[in-house]
Amino acid sequence: MQLISDINTDARHPKSRPGSYEWWYFDGISEDGDYQVVIIFYDGCPFSTRYMKNVEKNPDGEWSMPGGHPAISISLYHKGETIFYSMSQYPPDRCSFDDKKAALTVGGNSIRYTERERHGSDGFGSYDIRINERLPSGDELKGIITFSGMDPNESLFSEEKRTAESEGRKKTKKDSTGSPSAETRSKKSDGDESGHLWNLIYPRANMHCRINLISNGLITRDLIFEGTGYHDHNVGNEPMKESFRDWYWGRVHFPQATLVYYVMNKKSGKDHRAWLISPDNRRLLYSLELTRQRKKKTNGFFLRPARHLTFEDNELSIEVRHRTLSDSGPFYCRYMSTAILTHPTLETQSASGIAEYIRPERIHRRIYWPLVHMRFRYVDQKPHWVQKSPRLFRWTW
Repeated sequence: MQLISDINTDARHPKSRPGSYEWWYFDGISEDGDYQVVIIFYDGCPFSTRYMKNVEKNPDGEWSMPGGHPAISISLYHKGETIFYSMSQYPPDRCSFDDKKAALTVGGNSIRYTERERHGSDGFGSYDIRINERLPSGDELKGIITFSGMDPNESLFSEEKRTAESEGRKKTKKDSTGSPSAETRSKKSDGDESGHLWNLIYPRANMHCRINLISNGLITRDLIFEGTGYHDHNVGNEPMKESFRDWYWGRVHFPQATLVYYVMNKKSGKDHRAWLISPDNRRLLYSLELTRQRKKKTNGFFLRPARHLTFEDNELSIEVRHRTLSDSGPFYCRYMSTAILTHPTLETQSASGIAEYIRPERIHRRIYWPLVHMRFRYVDQKPHWVQKSPRLFRWTW
């Protein structure tokens, strides 16, 4: 796992290997905790069975490259229950990805980043996400969601990098400010390295959401709310199953800090990390270790992730509890979580967040593909019969 926090590398990365992928992830929770939203844009969707078939059958062909498989996933929840879901792959001619800035379009949906202010090395900007997604069932989601916040500190994970160097990993070049040089950033993201790049852009952001949920042309919910959001950017230069066996990820916003963690069990070892980050995205307050996983629970597809994860650093302890299972499948789970922070000198704190678990090898098991096809829509072909029925399609949520 290559780990950076650099808003300047939030544009599309070059990817030259079959099965590679890239995604821009955003999520947010309303101030009252009632609404949760998750939006993911893909350049090379790793969940597309069409993409997997091409990589397996014709790895040297044009359609084995990520550019042929752009997609978007949108999930809207009310108190943990899904009220809108879409996973749509669009033809490449209806999509665009900028190679120099965070600007991309998938169908009628788009992301645009704008820098609002800059004072020396400190910047403040916002991402405008425009949503215009209509499903064969007649459900639609339209609106705009804005994520704004302080630019991350490029040296946020410098201590992590020094630790990696001390363990014998390749030394990272630095410029005079201590942040990765442009040459180093280019080498990290040129698509010629195997593995996974994780760019933590906004550990915490202010979210403003104005969206309409529409059914057969009638507005069923006119939603306007503020909240707290999150944004990261991932790039993989090989199919996910080649990089890791399974992966837990999550984030929780406490009043004075944001917890972000990932627990990646790789084929060649483990990569378990967690951090408490200041609300302005500029300082790494604590690096924590995973000390316990427990309460494993099987979903309806015999996937068995842990429901409780405990992270610690000396006397500081945070237990993350995957409270509500909001999305469940044969290779993936999404949870609405609760985290409890304890320290001898502090009052116990509790906060809510979003968490995920994925087991990528299962994506390639064809026994599950009929279930995938009920939910995954290829815009350029006739929709699955389940997707045409509002009742049946909502049952798949």
